[in-house]
Amino acid sequence: MTRMLRAMKWLWGTSWPLYAALVLGSNVAGALAVTLFVRFLVPMPEVDILTSKATYLPVLGICYLVFAVAIGMVVTFFLFRPVIDWQRSPQDHDPNMVRNLVMRIPVYQAGVCAAVWLLGIVIAAAVASTVSWKLVLVIVVLTLLASAVVTLITYLLAERLVRPVAATALARRFEDSTLEPPIQQRLRMTWAMTSAAPIVGIVLLFIAHRVGMLSGDADDLIPAVVALSATSLVTGFIGTTFAVMSVVDPIQELQDAINRVRRGDTNAEVDIYDGSEIGVLQAGFNEMMRGLKERQRVRDIFGRYVGAEVARRALEERPTLGGEDRKVAVLFIDVIGSTHFAVNHTPEEVVDELNKFFEHVVEVVHRNRGTINKFQGDAALAVFGAPLMLSDATSHAMTAARELRQELKGMKLQAGIGVAAGHVVAGHIGGHDRFEYTVIGDAVNQAARLTELAKDTPGRVLTSAATLRGANEAEQARWTLMKSVELRGRGEMTQLARPIRATLADRS
Repeated sequence: MTRMLRAMKWLWGTSWPLYAALVLGSNVAGALAVTLFVRFLVPMPEVDILTSKATYLPVLGICYLVFAVAIGMVVTFFLFRPVIDWQRSPQDHDPNMVRNLVMRIPVYQAGVCAAVWLLGIVIAAAVASTVSWKLVLVIVVLTLLASAVVTLITYLLAERLVRPVAATALARRFEDSTLEPPIQQRLRMTWAMTSAAPIVGIVLLFIAHRVGMLSGDADDLIPAVVALSATSLVTGFIGTTFAVMSVVDPIQELQDAINRVRRGDTNAEVDIYDGSEIGVLQAGFNEMMRGLKERQRVRDIFGRYVGAEVARRALEERPTLGGEDRKVAVLFIDVIGSTHFAVNHTPEEVVDELNKFFEHVVEVVHRNRGTINKFQGDAALAVFGAPLMLSDATSHAMTAARELRQELKGMKLQAGIGVAAGHVVAGHIGGHDRFEYTVIGDAVNQAARLTELAKDTPGRVLTSAATLRGANEAEQARWTLMKSVELRGRGEMTQLARPIRATLADRS
């Protein structure tokens, strides 16, 4: 008993009191309506005989109402107690059991309601049998129609009110679409029980009058017909409203979530609270969003390793081994004295300084529309013109080299920078199980050799005269030609060029 009281106290702190009040109110209203209808609007002398003969009827009605409410509350409580206990301590309960029970609450609640009404019909029929079988038939038929309407409204109310609990129970996943009636069946039942049932009652009144079960003429049926017509309008509106909300609400929530995704919100999700096809649709959207976030995470991580453009093309296309001839500009950066620096500093310090150094490199290269192709220890290779086509790639690469010279001033690590342009093979190199996007060609080799010379050249940035001629006039004006040398591994002379001082460049 103590445990039950604690559980009831917990109930009062949730939305369950509202749930209980509305469900109970709808049933009491239905019972009162059918009682008043039979007593005052059905033209049968047997009704007057019963009320005059059975003076205990008001007391019996009140006693049964109290009994029905008590039984309904107790049965509902013990039926749903696992859900209440789960709300108090979710970690102590099987989530699958709770999920199935929560989603069947509307069906179970409608079943409890129907059972209570059927018991009341049996008692009413037993009392009416003391007068005549005609009265029994009229009371049973009218009460059955009323119970169908109230049971359906109870189901719709429960389905609406239990949504917050269902959303918690189905927070992660939902795959079973049979926990509630399908949408099509739900809409048809709503029409049949809230609109068609009162109309059937009108038809049965005329049939009963026709066969002589009701007294008086046809005009005496007008009050009953008007009452049933009004009931059809009211219950039809209520049932249709709840049925429409059960479909439209989740659709609108999905629409809002899709609009948030369009605005860039990858954390958009919807609550799952329906046990039919709608619930599968809600869960499918959330699963799709989790896949989208995972894909975005993979793209972000992948892009950090191979470059954003390479990652984008790899995800959008199916990469294959091989390459294509491309006209690109290559920028090679190599740290000066990295071996000596590593000997005199801890590995943590070396990594920290290299990260600071390459942070500037990556920023400048990306700012000038280039791609970091690879890091090779204390060196980096940047490509302009592959994989993304770039007009005037040479000018962008040379601009990046000049900007790097300014960005790296004052840092502990300094570097030589070489720029070269020419035709290369750009594509995926490696094996079928492991390959990378890279560029291979004379321009890459020339940039590496220029970087070696740049380490001992004032300004530490070099390019070749041939590369300089491929840049636009504004960029050419910022460089000056130097002597010709034979680069290591090349059997011809290469004329060098380096940036002029920033002040002179600005004047030009």
